[in-house]
Amino acid sequence: MAGDRKKGRKVNGEGSIYQRSSDGLWVASAYVYVSSGRIGRRSRYARSFEEARAKLVRLQSNNEQGIPVPDRTMTVGEYMEHWLSVVKEEKRLTTFHGYESVVRLHIVPALGKKRLDRLTGADVRHFMGVVRAKCLCCTNGRNARRRAGADPCCRDGHPCCGRRPSPRQVQYIHAVLRNALSNAEREELVSRNVAKLVKVSTPRYKIGKGLRVSQAKALLKEAEGTRWYALYVTAATLGLRHGELLGLRWEDVDFERATLTVAQTVARAAGQLYVGPAKSDASESTIPLPKVTRRVLEAHRERQERERADAGEAWQDRGLVFPSTIGTPMEPRNLNRHFADLRVRAGMPDVRLHDLRHTVVSLLLDLGTPPHVVQAIARHAHVDITMAIYAHTNLDAMRQALDAIEWEDL
Repeated sequence: MAGDRKKGRKVNGEGSIYQRSSDGLWVASAYVYVSSGRIGRRSRYARSFEEARAKLVRLQSNNEQGIPVPDRTMTVGEYMEHWLSVVKEEKRLTTFHGYESVVRLHIVPALGKKRLDRLTGADVRHFMGVVRAKCLCCTNGRNARRRAGADPCCRDGHPCCGRRPSPRQVQYIHAVLRNALSNAEREELVSRNVAKLVKVSTPRYKIGKGLRVSQAKALLKEAEGTRWYALYVTAATLGLRHGELLGLRWEDVDFERATLTVAQTVARAAGQLYVGPAKSDASESTIPLPKVTRRVLEAHRERQERERADAGEAWQDRGLVFPSTIGTPMEPRNLNRHFADLRVRAGMPDVRLHDLRHTVVSLLLDLGTPPHVVQAIARHAHVDITMAIYAHTNLDAMRQALDAIEWEDL
């Protein structure tokens, strides 16, 4: 019958399998789409016919599903350089520098010379094992910065200092590699993200309980009279993050409508002070201004006007609510040092500045405020974050719940 396939002949796209006489390897090849959009012949190699046939089936199956074969030979190191250039344009500067340090210190030294399209789950699994076991002192080059006469680490017969990556650091390094390979998958340079095949342990986060109202008042009482007082009151009553406090501008505070808008943040990245957008879209929002915060900020604005007059021509007006003594963005480390001294004077040496943020959220939850309202005030992306990190049940609440059960006399 006309049009019937002749015996022993293959149709287009069926592929072929043959054994190479030079080394005995089996070769499976077929015409498939490549990432540039063209159709090209691609081969896979195996040590047995069955293995070659399985690779041919997988090659053709991916082609039928629209998954092209990468047609560019690129090492992991070369791709990471390309990916970081994309990250620099799309992400915050602090995010970029975090990714760049992971790529430079961990990923490129271990995986940089491997071909991107030949990276396997086993490669990533071995890499993560190396990460867990490595000495951070040597990785970060601390030996070169040690004082004269200090014992080096892991060399000249000296033992390792024992500083290993924490579970959070391991998770972060894996996340950076996973994000990079996800981008490579979208760019059709790899057919799948092999980093997703490797699981890393999730770090256990401490539940943020914050301070009791009496503790927060004692801390603020100790800060009263300092130029930082209004900042601490704003942190304790609104739960703003460290960088959001330092990035707050007077134009973001509307005294008539009693609102405050979080629009920018101040952070240190790559040795420089950086003023940029808020942490996320959820972080950039408008929240109500409590009466106590409004009163303190109004007094703070009057005090700042006097400070501006005293500084004279040295004042560099940036419109910041909590600037340095000459109006420029405040150095975060200066704030940390001041708070470290403040908490000791208040008799709370273990309290962190971020605990004031925990205090606002935890008190609202304890008062029975609906979680979605607390989420809006805390400016979390999802309500699950609010409940997972901050929600906690204290002993009194548990006792009240158990006592509510009406047991008959036993």
